[in-house]
Amino acid sequence: MYLWDIKGDKEVYEGRVSHCHKECEIYYMIDGEAEFLIEGHKYLIVSDSLMLIPPNCFHQWEYAMGKVHHRVCIHFLPEMLNRTERDFFLDLFVEPLHFLDGLLYNLNFYVQSIIDCKQMEASLRKIAVKCRMLALLSQIHFLRSTKTVKPVVLDERICAVINYIGEHLREDLSLDILSRRFGITKNHLNVLFHKTVGTPLMKYVTVKRLGHARQEIISGARLGEAAYNIGFNDYSAFYRAYKTFYGCPPSELLINSSQLIDYPKVSQ
Repeated sequence: MYLWDIKGDKEVYEGRVSHCHKECEIYYMIDGEAEFLIEGHKYLIVSDSLMLIPPNCFHQWEYAMGKVHHRVCIHFLPEMLNRTERDFFLDLFVEPLHFLDGLLYNLNFYVQSIIDCKQMEASLRKIAVKCRMLALLSQIHFLRSTKTVKPVVLDERICAVINYIGEHLREDLSLDILSRRFGITKNHLNVLFHKTVGTPLMKYVTVKRLGHARQEIISGARLGEAAYNIGFNDYSAFYRAYKTFYGCPPSELLINSSQLIDYPKVSQ
C-alpha cells in the first residue's frame, strides 16, 4: 500500500485534464468541495461524500481555487478480487456512483480502516487490506439502490452517443457511422465529444474496447478471442493498442493475479 500527501500539488487547485486508468477508483472527500466531470456528467463532491469511478472511465476534477481540502483516493485492480468476488462486486463499477452523508452510513469508518492498515506489519497488512476492502465494497453495495445521487447531464446528445457506444462496442463504430446515426457532422461531433468528455471520440471507443477485452481475459478468455469479441478484427492492432495504453502486453494478464497486485493504492 502506498500513501502520500498531495495537498501542495498544483493540480489540487487547477484541476486535472481528462484521463482514465485500468484501476477501479474510490474517492472519499473528507473535507472540501470539487466538481467531477465524468463522461458527459457533472458531480458536485462535497465534504463527507464518496465517489466510485469505473476503470477505463474518462474523468477530471476541479477544486475551488485556494481552498484547502482533504480526500482519500483508493485505486485497485479487479485482479485483487477472486472470480466469485469480481462477479458480485464489479457491477458496482459499471457506471459512476455518488454517495452523500458518508458519516451517516459509516463509509468514513470503512475508508479509515483501510488507511489504518499502513500501521501493520507487511504479512498482516496484505490480509487486512483485502478484508477491509471487501467490507467497504459490501457497504457500498448495500447502499447503492437507495442512496446514490444523480448527476447533472452536460449534453444530452453526447450522453446518447456514449450510451450507443456502450451498447454496440462489438460492432463497427467509425466516426462516419456515428455521425450519420446522430445527425451531426463528423467535425462537430468530434469537437463536441472532446469538449464534453475530454478525449477524442475514436480514442474513447478504443479505450472502452480495451477495457472490456481486459476483463474478458481476466475471466479466462484467450487473448485473440477477447480481442475479436470486442471489435478488434486484427490481433496485431489490438496488441499495439493495448501495449500503448496500458504500457504492457496483454499476455501479462495471464500471470497469476497475486503477482500483479498485493494491495490497493491509497493516497490522502
